[in-house]
Amino acid sequence: MITKILCTLATLTIAATPLASQEKVVDPKDVQPLFRDDRTMDITILADFKQLFKDRDTLKEELIPARLIYDAPEGDHDTMTVNLATRGHSRLQKRVCDFPPIKVYFPEKDKRPPLFKGQGSLKLVVTCKPRRDDYSQYVLQEYIIYPIYNLFTDMSLRARRVNGTYIQEDKGDTVAVSPAFWVEDADDMAKRNGGTRFRQAGVRYGDVEVQPMALLGVFNYMLGNTDWALQVLHNVIVVKIEPGFYHPVGYDFDFSGIIKTPYALPDQRLGIRSVRDRLYRGACYEMEQFAPIIAMFNEKRDTIYDMYRNLEGLEEKKLKETLEYLDDFYDVINDPKKVDREFRYNCS
Repeated sequence: MITKILCTLATLTIAATPLASQEKVVDPKDVQPLFRDDRTMDITILADFKQLFKDRDTLKEELIPARLIYDAPEGDHDTMTVNLATRGHSRLQKRVCDFPPIKVYFPEKDKRPPLFKGQGSLKLVVTCKPRRDDYSQYVLQEYIIYPIYNLFTDMSLRARRVNGTYIQEDKGDTVAVSPAFWVEDADDMAKRNGGTRFRQAGVRYGDVEVQPMALLGVFNYMLGNTDWALQVLHNVIVVKIEPGFYHPVGYDFDFSGIIKTPYALPDQRLGIRSVRDRLYRGACYEMEQFAPIIAMFNEKRDTIYDMYRNLEGLEEKKLKETLEYLDDFYDVINDPKKVDREFRYNCS
């Protein structure tokens, strides 16, 4: 495999383009400390993982005590007592994942170290089957989608890449060593953008701002992601900014065709055979409303490609497949007839 030059996202990232006049310019100080740094952090979690992995119930949450050892900003290692719980839906099923996604609950405010200041709990997206190299590739591919989304708008969740080691505490046995990533809390994202999270289902396309909605639709089309629905807030967060602006924000991209996980299957009602088959599921807009969004994707094309090329650990085969998949997307958005066919003719 060709050796990749490690290039931090800080080098690649360009300023997010405001999508609407309601978007504020985010002050870096408003971002929680954990997500101000793009560098990969090393963590070790010691817990009773055997007990944790027994909890595959989506209706209840059993907290398991654990110790989190992490890279402190000063360059040393620090330790914190936390609690863990399993989470998720598809990946929570034992037949899908040996290692389900987890949620980390941090101690009370006065006991949290500076790096985790303001964090009550966070999602940790882990490698689903850590003994298989291909699953490590999937989690890297899912991770990079978040900073790519950040290129377009600050109204998006941030992520922090992790090298994780997980140890069965009573015996000292290593359960797994694999990549993972933290996902910013949705309420924190809304707050730093001057808004609050709107949690009531039944949101319609006409209720949300046009440009953020068009971005979300085209962005998910680029990814080949059909696993989202605004109306029921499925893998969509809505941020309300007073006096009454609503911004949709996407998350949870593991069913995307650009990743192609083995467990990702499209909804049969959509009429597509594979998650690799793109299908636009966004709002129906006129061409002039899509035009500025398409211009943004073209403006950021080289940066997006470079972010994949410089994603440390991504195998050459996966890189080639990903760039070819992106090539197909750019072929569509730069052909007016294909844009009309894909984003308007099939729109419902």
